[in-house]
Amino acid sequence: MHPTNLTRLLFAVVALQMLAWPAAHAATGFIASSNVQTGDVYTEISIRLGCDVTYLGHVPRSKGDVLTIDLETTTICHGVPPSLADSREIHRPLAADEAGLLQVEYDGERPGQKQLRLSFADEVSFLVAPGNMSETIVVRVIRSTDKAAAAAPSSGATGRQVQRAKAAPVRYVINLESSLRYPATADIPVLALAANQKLFVTEANIDGKTWYRTRVGYFDSADAASRVLRNIRKQYPSAWVDREATNAVSVEPIELVSTTESVAPIADGKSKTLMADAKRAMTAGEISRAIQIYTKVLQQPPNAEQRAAQEYLALARERNGQIAHAKAEYERYLDLYPEGPETERVRQRLAALLAVSGAGSGYANTSTGTPGSGSNPWKVRTFLSQYYRRDVNQLNDLEEVTSQSSLYTDLSVDARRRGERLDVSTRFTGGYRYDLLDEESRSSGNDFRLSYLYADLFDTRTRVRGRLGRQTRSNGGVLGRFDGLNVSYPLNERVRFDAVAGQPVYSTANSDEQSRMFYGVSSNFTPFSNDLEFGVFYLEQDIDSLTDRQAVGTEVRYFGESRSVWGSIDFDTAFSELSSAFVQGSWRLPGKLTLSGSLDRRRSPFLSLGNALLGQTSQDFELLAQTLTEEQIRQQALDRSAVTSTATIGLSRPLTPHLQLNINANRSAIDAMPASGDAPATPESEYAYYSADLVATGLIREGDVGILSVRYSTSDSADVYTVNIDSRFPIGRSWRVNPRLRVDYREFSSDLSTQWTYTPGLRLQYRLGRRGRIELDAGKRFSSRDMANSVQDQESYFINLGYQLHY
Repeated sequence: MHPTNLTRLLFAVVALQMLAWPAAHAATGFIASSNVQTGDVYTEISIRLGCDVTYLGHVPRSKGDVLTIDLETTTICHGVPPSLADSREIHRPLAADEAGLLQVEYDGERPGQKQLRLSFADEVSFLVAPGNMSETIVVRVIRSTDKAAAAAPSSGATGRQVQRAKAAPVRYVINLESSLRYPATADIPVLALAANQKLFVTEANIDGKTWYRTRVGYFDSADAASRVLRNIRKQYPSAWVDREATNAVSVEPIELVSTTESVAPIADGKSKTLMADAKRAMTAGEISRAIQIYTKVLQQPPNAEQRAAQEYLALARERNGQIAHAKAEYERYLDLYPEGPETERVRQRLAALLAVSGAGSGYANTSTGTPGSGSNPWKVRTFLSQYYRRDVNQLNDLEEVTSQSSLYTDLSVDARRRGERLDVSTRFTGGYRYDLLDEESRSSGNDFRLSYLYADLFDTRTRVRGRLGRQTRSNGGVLGRFDGLNVSYPLNERVRFDAVAGQPVYSTANSDEQSRMFYGVSSNFTPFSNDLEFGVFYLEQDIDSLTDRQAVGTEVRYFGESRSVWGSIDFDTAFSELSSAFVQGSWRLPGKLTLSGSLDRRRSPFLSLGNALLGQTSQDFELLAQTLTEEQIRQQALDRSAVTSTATIGLSRPLTPHLQLNINANRSAIDAMPASGDAPATPESEYAYYSADLVATGLIREGDVGILSVRYSTSDSADVYTVNIDSRFPIGRSWRVNPRLRVDYREFSSDLSTQWTYTPGLRLQYRLGRRGRIELDAGKRFSSRDMANSVQDQESYFINLGYQLHY
């Protein structure tokens, strides 16, 4: 079945099911969002989670078809409850195929550390690091380079060897932007470049359409290109590093007018002199010199000669035989000056040029505004998964109790269209859980989960982006998922403004019964160095006509070659209280040692007036507002928002090419809360853990992974000692076997009892080509607790069986 037809069928099935479903409840997954940005050197996969996480390490270290990332979740979350970190989720990013990525799986149900598991269609090389935000993980998939020329065979008759041809050196470029029409001079950036660098345009034929790529080159290495890329990322946020095209479908690069130095502003009198010089150059047949002069006039601040310079530049390009340049300049003129006596003359010149060169090139018809013919510009990605989950528990010799028997169906459809000026993308991600238990045994019943439903428009000329619908954001004072509108406008390469408005989405199982709306503005700027970014924001949120949250704050990010720091402060002016203060950093030390850590102090849950309902008999805020004054409600909200402090530190170091050691420590404290309303007082509590992991890769065969973990955790209720063994073996190209065993010894402080727990498990995966897989994950848990007068035995098991398809 064709992918487009499959997508339509799936949409029809979903639409029919939704008509039969009960009222849909908003729900979120722990994977908040993802982004895939592609280049020929590497493809960057950014995964943002619902709560802040600590990156603990990953296996294998640099190459494989499955990447496992160990995480420690925190209670610092962005619009989702911390309990969501204990769930499981399968996610497929938009443009996953460009990274060879089959899926991303989050496993929060495994005891101890949580895991992100990235599965690829083939073996790839990668780099893993924490992202620029504390809830983000970044994976860079290194694209395979062209193989060197194969050795020439020796002659069997003479034994004479033929010398191998020396491979040509690889050069790199930075792709600033791509367009379906040739860039006009006014669209070309004025950049300060090194003497050995230049701006140029290349052509690439993709899916039957010609794309024009504005590029900067050349660089001897990807690292050198990446350093320059960091300096221009603000002006061109979608720029990427690429290898110089050697065998792609392209024409020779067409060099632009040199912009290695900034152009000083010129007065109107000087611009008239330049226009006269350009006219004389045209008359003398010095077309190239005329092009340079007209370009200089257009690169200045607005002046009276630019309209004429735009027209004559197009004419000069045409006379110089640069047809693609000429078309772009004529079209640029008509965009800027749609009316006037000269406009009709330019339109006629463009029509004549199109008639001579052929109108089937994909350019827009200027007189009608209709796009040229070509292949369907839309790209559609579809991901479908269905899993059956069963959980059974048994205490001592009592009858087994089935706590869950559910069928989970998840569908994600992403559509993207790259136009000449507008890039459009849409996304739907949702799921449905069908509870197979009888009504008497059901814990929560069926539910519909809608994670994403939005449309995104990006103007490539003004760089303005707008996104409308269900989406997520975790900066600028926004706390995660919401239904609304977000607009971003870059004033220049160093300053960006954002505006946002909408309704927060809090619950994973039920819609928010309270009426909450928010609006906010924020700005990010890099005044001193591209490695250092500052942000400021203001956000106000209302609940039933009262101020629910009123936040002002700042964010700071620094990303150096060997160290990075990110921090934020959020102050609520309505409560006159600090909502949160956070700092996280990492430092790569000599000897391949990496040090990371974080400090955090905040109100948990995040401070808002609606927290006054926590622990109360009634969950109706309107009724609460009729009973208490606003000041009393604020005090009750403060009483139910505990101050939480968390500190983490981690060390990671490879011991050999096949062994890596990770050491981590965490300490958290939650202050006591007084009794308020119907909610009782709660004492203060503390929690800490210390862990060490030894990770082995490729010891027996390529692709195998073995992890030995030891961990000690202590809290007010118990001390726990844990040993965990986790292994994975590939069998051929289709099978993956993952046996594991965990042993826990727990000492309870309440009654001084002890408990042993054994948890074996097995995971099997079978790949259905590149487009699907079947998976079985099963485990059993045995525990025995020695109490003063009895022994309490408990058994449980789970089965998770399903499939995934993507097109």
